[in-house]
Amino acid sequence: MRLMRLSVAALLVAASFAVAADEKPKPVAVPVQPIVQPANPAEKFETTHKVIASIDVKGEKQGHALQTICLDKEGRVVGLVAPAKPFGAPPKGQTSEVRLFDKAGKELKKIALDFHATAINVGPDGTIYAAGDSKIAAFDKDGKPVGKVAELPHLTEITKNGEALKTKAEAQLKREKEQMVQVYGNARKQIQEQLKKIEDKKEEDRTKTEIRQIDQFKNLIKQYEQIEKDYKSRTVEQVIEQMTGRMRVVNGMSVSEKEIFIACGDVGYGYAVWRFTKDMKDPKQILGEIGGCCGQMDIQCHGPDVLVAENTKHQFARYDREGKKMGAFGKRGDDADPKCFGSCCNPMNLRALATGDVYTAESEGIIKRFGPSGEFIETAGVVKLSGGCKNVAVAVSADAKNIYFCDLPGSKFHILEKKEKK
Repeated sequence: MRLMRLSVAALLVAASFAVAADEKPKPVAVPVQPIVQPANPAEKFETTHKVIASIDVKGEKQGHALQTICLDKEGRVVGLVAPAKPFGAPPKGQTSEVRLFDKAGKELKKIALDFHATAINVGPDGTIYAAGDSKIAAFDKDGKPVGKVAELPHLTEITKNGEALKTKAEAQLKREKEQMVQVYGNARKQIQEQLKKIEDKKEEDRTKTEIRQIDQFKNLIKQYEQIEKDYKSRTVEQVIEQMTGRMRVVNGMSVSEKEIFIACGDVGYGYAVWRFTKDMKDPKQILGEIGGCCGQMDIQCHGPDVLVAENTKHQFARYDREGKKMGAFGKRGDDADPKCFGSCCNPMNLRALATGDVYTAESEGIIKRFGPSGEFIETAGVVKLSGGCKNVAVAVSADAKNIYFCDLPGSKFHILEKKEKK
């Protein structure tokens, strides 16, 4: 059963005005103005790097595109080509692949994956990891498998405490039945009242819009009745399935010397960060209920610590391996101020160098550099991208000479090079 979460107000407006174009409006003289795209203030930022190449990465299967990137120890680009990251449980039967490129963007190797990977990263020893759909695969620097594809252990840890999970599911189910049934019931009654007003009119007095609205309103009423019925018949088991489905999606992943960290959906709200050993033991949730925009939650290791791109708070934060907060950096502000994170949700992604410098990436294509203490240093680069909240993975060479930036909508990555000092 798939429940539709619809905007009631939006549907009412759409139902009332969608066919208004049939009416003949009185001609009005309106001067034609050219369409001007709003300027991106970041294009005026002084930057340390410039784009020198853009590498197209096309998937071999329909719907597959470049989703994210990182660098390995040799400075090669590791890209993940896969279907779009799902918001709920991953669809069955999906595949993906890892692509290796040299520093200049020349493709070197393809590694096929028989599951839907949604995150990649490289460990300090050079091992390449790809994770998604509650699975993880590892490869050496030449793309040869290291062991077998393994099940991520966090889901087992959650489901083994069945009573706690059931309690949360029961609470969520109660809220749904109390709130959502009422919302859709009220919306259905409003539409029924509008329909009755039209049907009470003589046929010859109805406008063309009203005639067409009769069918529209009847269809909406049927939809709302079905949604009400679905919510009323929902079971605890269905809610649990929905909850655990989000946990199968790996939204972010990073690897320290001894441990692997993943970000995934949390039970009930937001995102969680889990830690476990490289042999898939000792799973422990170290963070929970983290706010994330549009399914984006990026994490990266710096030494034993974990950096989190807290995009809804306009900051990035540092936590130790136990989840203790050690600091938060960055601030909300105007898009025209390079020291601030603007738009609705930024930074989306980040990357740390061995020096302690942290590079952040924003959905609008802005890359910023922060020092080891979290102080803003400079705008490293600006890449032209199409709008919208999205994964904008960033990777930086060890000497910081080159920056690699993932353009998800374009299924490509951009190579930026440090400008020569004048």
